[in-house]
Amino acid sequence: MTTTHLANTPFKTEYAVKMECESCVESVRNVLEKIPGIHRFDVDLQDQRVVVEGTAPPSLVSRHLKETGKTVIVRGQGTIKGDHAGASVCILESYTYTPLDKDQPMPQIRPQGLIRMVQIDDNNCLIDVTVQGISPGYHGIHIHELGDISEGPSSTGGHYNPENAEHGDIERGHVGDLGNIFVDEKGWGDLVVESSRIKVWDVIGRSIVISHREDDLGKGDNVQSKIDGNSGPGIIAGIIARSAGAFENMKKVCACSGKTLWEESRL
Repeated sequence: MTTTHLANTPFKTEYAVKMECESCVESVRNVLEKIPGIHRFDVDLQDQRVVVEGTAPPSLVSRHLKETGKTVIVRGQGTIKGDHAGASVCILESYTYTPLDKDQPMPQIRPQGLIRMVQIDDNNCLIDVTVQGISPGYHGIHIHELGDISEGPSSTGGHYNPENAEHGDIERGHVGDLGNIFVDEKGWGDLVVESSRIKVWDVIGRSIVISHREDDLGKGDNVQSKIDGNSGPGIIAGIIARSAGAFENMKKVCACSGKTLWEESRL
């Protein structure tokens, strides 16, 4: 998992963590106590809620919490005062999906995903990604210039690149280059990264695409590597829309589907 965090501004992150007993609480506490940069934290078993304050990257905290074997969802983020500079959501959907490699089976479930972005402050943006129904392995993930998904990923234009840079990684490539997301054998993938280059207000109305292949981050030996990292065409795409942000959505059950927070996290 790639982690980019270039600022030392203390902020607060809220995680929903599926905890069932005091032993779960203790395991979460043990993990948090070992992470550098955490100034304080609160673990609430009844609300299945963990709030962390400090400069530790949310991606690092999320990864360590998931290593306990528990379901972990980033529910909100902001400064210590609880505010934020903007938030967005992107629902990824497939159109016609045929694996590029003949030895890859067709997915048993329709490829789809959900991406949430929170602008912590003017210099830091948190991106939280979940996908399902995609072939196992690494897949490139990029913000694209256009918010046109009338023809799926093929109508979203090139990578968002206001600096006219060559394709690369999240730190030095296109502003829209987010690296790779790893998908497990069951077709699920999760990724949490931070970027000091992305501003939510600049990408509202654009799109995000997950590609068929792994992104070589511009390190390949051909021209295409400098364009899209040889990541191939897109599988799923969605438009970035404005949404509620940090600590603004406390629901535990979806009123539309009746599903719990944990069920919804995998849809």
